[in-house]
Amino acid sequence: MQDLYRAPDSAIDNSIPRYKPSVGWKILFFILVPLEVWSQYHLFTVNESNDPLWWLLVSLVIYIIFYVALYGLAFSKRVAFPRFWTIYLPIMMLTDIYELFRIIQAMNMSVLFNQITVMFVVPLIFFTWHIVYKYQKVMRYFK
Repeated sequence: MQDLYRAPDSAIDNSIPRYKPSVGWKILFFILVPLEVWSQYHLFTVNESNDPLWWLLVSLVIYIIFYVALYGLAFSKRVAFPRFWTIYLPIMMLTDIYELFRIIQAMNMSVLFNQITVMFVVPLIFFTWHIVYKYQKVMRYFK
């Protein structure tokens, strides 16, 4: 029988936990960046929806900042400070919601096709928001 009045032995460690990114974040980064470059090139050259130039530039800046966050998450690099990412996340959310509604309105499809589009696009949008949120939370564990 153990001594019930004795404190348990535990190894107290003064080290701070470190964030080690998975290979999946790096693979995702190297898949999404070329797709984004192609997408932005296509958006600026073709511009089927006749968006104004200022909106194209704002969208470009917002998504470049997103890829900076994805880069930081994939390679454990601290970019900016956590408060910046806390401010940036709602801006990105509003931009994505506006883009989604604008695209659905421009497509002029039936309600069923709109629902299917939302069903496929919304999880992707939530995932991008999760990336920025996670980066803001784990960046304090970077070296």
